[in-house]
Order: sequence, then structure tokens, then C-alpha cells
Amino acid sequence: MKLLVLVFLLLALSDLATAEVVQSFTGTCNNFFVMGIPPSRLQGTHICQIKTQAASYQFATLYDKSRRIPIYSAYRFRGRATCQRKSTWDIEPQLDDQNGIRFMASEATVSITKRGVYQALNNDYINTDYHKGHLVPVQHQQTQSCADATFTLTNAAPQYKTFNQGQWKAAERRTAVTLTRDCLNHGFNAYIITGVVPGNTQIHLRVNVPAYFWSAYCCVDNNNIPQSSNAYYGNNDSTNIVTTISVANLDNKLGTDYQSPGFELFPNHCV
Repeated sequence: MKLLVLVFLLLALSDLATAEVVQSFTGTCNNFFVMGIPPSRLQGTHICQIKTQAASYQFATLYDKSRRIPIYSAYRFRGRATCQRKSTWDIEPQLDDQNGIRFMASEATVSITKRGVYQALNNDYINTDYHKGHLVPVQHQQTQSCADATFTLTNAAPQYKTFNQGQWKAAERRTAVTLTRDCLNHGFNAYIITGVVPGNTQIHLRVNVPAYFWSAYCCVDNNNIPQSSNAYYGNNDSTNIVTTISVANLDNKLGTDYQSPGFELFPNHCV
């Protein structure tokens, strides 16, 4: 009987994603950054996100535990497939409990006395005008398991509902088309970093509502020589406007708003 219970437990865990809190991306999941170099001068909690079925980490997230939102998620764009969207969202147990399991899992896996201390929960989004806005989006995933791994609240921030479903979604789609045509089809490698700049309001007095969302990509050849790059950002409100900008100009804007002069998403602004 005990053996049967153990078998069922292992089967249940095999379908979970893992999300490991690490001291640094270097030497763990820095393969999601051009030349293995993460954006400079930002502080946060490092999370390497992975599905147990996969052979390696699938994306990296820098998380702000005080505001309960990600600062950015970084990933390789490898193509786009038609994937189903999950109906449920997981959390990262290790954010609230350092002895928690290293799997992305349901909220019930964390003690109610610790749950949500350092991260958003599903209830935070109830009765608000905000969606759980993916940083690594479903429509940038090549496999179903990769798509499933994006459904963690550590990869989402409150995004105004019409903005999420409107121009931001359209910009994500254009990026996928552009990178497939101009980068992947030439045998090059595409890197994307998407993040937020914190705002001055909260939902349910817990989770920070970002002032704006931003995203940038860098396409490099097999020698890490930049071939193309671009970026865009949009205010997190009902105006539903996305502005295209160069990576260098976005770096300057983020350097000001993060109060981090000399900020770089990619080495030498991917030029």
C-alpha cells in the first residue's frame, strides 16, 4: 500500500514544473542572456524556471519580493507553435518558505501562514481591472510543456485588461513573426527580455501595479555578433498604446526609471 502511494506521488510530481531560487543566474540559467550576461545593476531574487520533462531550464526570472511582481523574465525565442492555455496558475513555494519544494506548484503546497508573504496569489487578481500579464508569453513558445511553464505567478504582473488583450498582444505577435523571418530562418539566435517598471498603486493593497511594460530582443549569429534588435514599451492603462524604440533608447529610459545609470539589457545595447 505504501509503495502504491509513493508511485502516485511520483506521478503527480512528474507533471509539475520546477522553479529553483538561486543565488545568481551565472552558472545556472544564464544561457537565456546574450553571451551569458544578464542585465546590469538590478537587484532581486533569481529564479530559474524549468519543467521536469525538459532537459534544461526554460527561462529566467528576476523577482521583486517586496512588490510581489517580477522585474523581468528572459528567454530564448525558438519558434512559435499553437499551444493550449492552462486554466490554473502556480506559485513558487521557495519564495515564501525557504524550505519549500523546488517545484512550481499550487498555492496549497505552502502553509497558509506563509503563503503569499513574498509573492502574488490568484485571489489578488479577483475583482480587479487587471489580468495576469505574462512576461514570457504563451505565443512565444515552441512546445506545450514550454507554454505550461509560463503559467506561474512569478512570470506575471498586473496588466490592464484591454492593454493585455490589445496592442501588447499584437506587439508580441509581430515580434514572433519578425524574429522567425529575420533571425531564426537565417540560423541565428534570438534572445528576449520582457519586464516592468513598478508603479505607485497596488491591487488589494498587496501587489504592485506596474507603470509600464517593456520588451526587447537581440538577434545574434553563432559568434554572438548582433544582427538585429528592437524594443517597445507601453503604459499599463486604458490608452492601449505601444511605442517602438531602439534597445539603446530603452536602456536609457530604464536606466532613468530604475535609477540605474549605464543600464544595459544586452551587452553594448546589441549593436
